[in-house]
Amino acid sequence: MRKALVIGGGFAGVSAAVQLRAKGLAVTLIDRNAALGGRARSDDFGGTTIDVGAQLIAVSFEKTVALLNRATGSRSGKPSMRSSARALLRATNGRDVFVHGDVRHPIQFGSMTSLLRFGGLGAMDKLKLGAHIVPLLARHHGRLSADAQLVDASLDRESARAHMVTHVGERAADALVEPAFNAFYAAGGDEMSFAFYLTLARYGSDAGMLSAPGGWSPALSGALLDAECVLGTRIQSLAFPPGGGVLARSDDGREWPADGAVIATDPRSASALLQNSQGSAPLSQWLSALQLRQTWTLALATAVVLNHDAFGMMRHPADAREVSACAILGTKLGPEAPTNADVVLAWPTRDAAERLKSESSDAIVAAMMPEVELLVPQLKDHVTRARLYRFDPGNPIAAPGFLADRAHGRKLADALPFPATLAGDYLTMPMIEGAVASGEAAGKRLAEKLASR
Repeated sequence: MRKALVIGGGFAGVSAAVQLRAKGLAVTLIDRNAALGGRARSDDFGGTTIDVGAQLIAVSFEKTVALLNRATGSRSGKPSMRSSARALLRATNGRDVFVHGDVRHPIQFGSMTSLLRFGGLGAMDKLKLGAHIVPLLARHHGRLSADAQLVDASLDRESARAHMVTHVGERAADALVEPAFNAFYAAGGDEMSFAFYLTLARYGSDAGMLSAPGGWSPALSGALLDAECVLGTRIQSLAFPPGGGVLARSDDGREWPADGAVIATDPRSASALLQNSQGSAPLSQWLSALQLRQTWTLALATAVVLNHDAFGMMRHPADAREVSACAILGTKLGPEAPTNADVVLAWPTRDAAERLKSESSDAIVAAMMPEVELLVPQLKDHVTRARLYRFDPGNPIAAPGFLADRAHGRKLADALPFPATLAGDYLTMPMIEGAVASGEAAGKRLAEKLASR
């Protein structure tokens, strides 16, 4: 049986491993972290399992739902409710609030009714949304794919903010564009492509949000089934001998020989692994040039239960200096939430992510706490533990023109003259569904390469 290595245990790496196993290859997945999930991994935070990155996925993330349902034994495209020792996907509260000054405007992802009732926009803005954005979304719906291969390039010529301001107005850009990009990517609407924004809207508008109450990491572990998984191990180098195959070496001196490899790390690490391989220079240069934004999640444990009817709180950009958004874990977990404690997660603004990235964890916590307490007043004087989860080198920025750039990167990866390919959301749409789509494609591509040799 041929053997493949997958370097990186995020959603892209696990997806690639699953595809390779489906093609009949033995698979060893190696990741530097102690848990699967990459930027979305789970962690034990004082006895409570938290996801340090992405919190929810949309029901419309069909590839992701199918991947995670492997852990529950479901073969359908729908989330399984069957009891399992592994993490289950579960419908969850998608309600958020948009906070502007002292006013909180409820809004629910995927609900047009909620958008119509949303107090953060005036009637004229809503009419313009209905006249321009909604028809545009409907017209392109089938081609707004997470793998980025079907999206109309004409949507990628301007930033999300510029398009929204031109066709709807400043207020709509501040309420519907900036909070999401600030919270999820530490980016501004002027940095991100309208094509990416419309793709996010396409998946969100299909309604329904899911979580894994046990955390993404256990769910991904269950999805791997019989693939070998080596965690807490950093691969330092990859060698591709002239006779074929690949040899991976870890920083503690261990070696893994295989017939081929999927590199599902962040782009900077992928570039470093490829830099000494003949024929990889163009791809390494492309990887090194990708724009990334360092960011982090601040987790705060509290000794009281935080009563709140919404999961997330997103701030108006004019109000947010250090904190772009917060989320209350107990609201997401529902019946599984602790009865005598809670966890608040907070994310920095774009400016804070740039300004504070070199500061110590203590300094970042001190800078963010006043604004977190403004959003969650019950938290004041009740924090028992704080932990900062840094994402280095960071999230990919999908700037205008990124569709052609990512297509070029995928072409370079496919042209590697040795048995390896790449996977990651930086090759597609920077979202979990994009990562899964990329991993699926990479697994199939490597299997084809090996079959042709």
